[in-house]
Amino acid sequence: MSESVEEHYRSLLQLPSPWQVTSVDSDLAGQSVIVRVAWPSRVKAPCPDCGKLCPIHDRLEERSWRHLSVMQYKLELRCRLPRCRCEEHAVKAIKTPWAEPGSRFTLSFEAWAIEVMLACSSLARACELLRIHWSSAQRIIDRAVERGMAARSTEGLARVGLDEKSFLRGQSYVSLMTDLDKARVLEVVDGRKAADIQGLWMALPEQVRKGVLAAAMDMGAPFIAATGKVAPHVEIVHDRFHVSKPLGEAVDKTRREESAKLAAKGDDTLKRTRYLWLHGTVPEKGRERFEELLEINLKTSKAWLFKEQMVEFWNQPDAQSAAEFFELWRRSVMRSRIPAMKKVAATLKAHLGGLLSYFRHRITNALTEGFNSKIQSIRADARGFRSFANYRARILFFCGRLDLYPAGFEPNTHTKT
Repeated sequence: MSESVEEHYRSLLQLPSPWQVTSVDSDLAGQSVIVRVAWPSRVKAPCPDCGKLCPIHDRLEERSWRHLSVMQYKLELRCRLPRCRCEEHAVKAIKTPWAEPGSRFTLSFEAWAIEVMLACSSLARACELLRIHWSSAQRIIDRAVERGMAARSTEGLARVGLDEKSFLRGQSYVSLMTDLDKARVLEVVDGRKAADIQGLWMALPEQVRKGVLAAAMDMGAPFIAATGKVAPHVEIVHDRFHVSKPLGEAVDKTRREESAKLAAKGDDTLKRTRYLWLHGTVPEKGRERFEELLEINLKTSKAWLFKEQMVEFWNQPDAQSAAEFFELWRRSVMRSRIPAMKKVAATLKAHLGGLLSYFRHRITNALTEGFNSKIQSIRADARGFRSFANYRARILFFCGRLDLYPAGFEPNTHTKT
């Protein structure tokens, strides 16, 4: 005996007893299939709080949930959810087996939507494929991140990175903490003041925070102050990126000042040479001219040589050798007549402890900096964010390595739309 359409859809939807499919309607013009689901009138329902079987009190207005598509048709589940009357917990709407409370998408659709969004180059393209509005996609992302953060384990966390990223236009930033061992973003907070950075540390459970050994960060006062106050046992590490950047800026400042002085005398030696000095490796195209510039007695040439000499600091075998190397380098810089480079040397001297910590932990913020391109693409795809909450959710969704899927779902374990 062949089964009815209602029985067929009940089987496809894997609805547990006593849920029933009461009707299946198609809207060819609207390209949708509507499946109505109901709980039998005289069957007691489990209280969502205690699970005790209770009599049905009434039914809510009909609600709909987007499900995986049938061929090219969108499938919607519709149901007037019953409310049961529990002696202990009063009147409560019962839980549905196909969706989380408050969601307008089934668990299967959410799992598939997450997979599509992770695979697509842009959220706009994912929304187009899924045929949903971006606000609906954001709600799916929010729930996925909430699930992932609740289930995430940070046990064994030993080395972290702290950094800042731009948010809105102007001087608007967010700060983030990364797990340097597992290559994931742990948390994002609004702002870059010391109090904001403390929020990053406080997001970690106390026992986990006590187990962190080292944190890579720049030499900004808020990062250092916040770490010293909330996690004083953590050893601060300043890596080569945050040293090479001010050194490069000092070379460029020296070039600009010297170029202006030479130009005033009619000498264009340093004109259009900016990128020759800033390149980590001089390109073949400009190598000959660059070598000629190095042979001229220029302050810019000396500043560049100081910058290159500092690279050897990171190649020292241990902290003691590195400290001795740094002192020799610093004395040479301080004897020079290059104010910009002397200022950087003084800054590095003040943070020498954090520089030497590198030789004990051998960590850098390269991973944290590496997330920059991904976060920039997230911002560009969204054409900027007005809401920090949305920005945080997107970063954690794409960079947090969270278990985003609803319970019982894993990648490629559900039917595709």
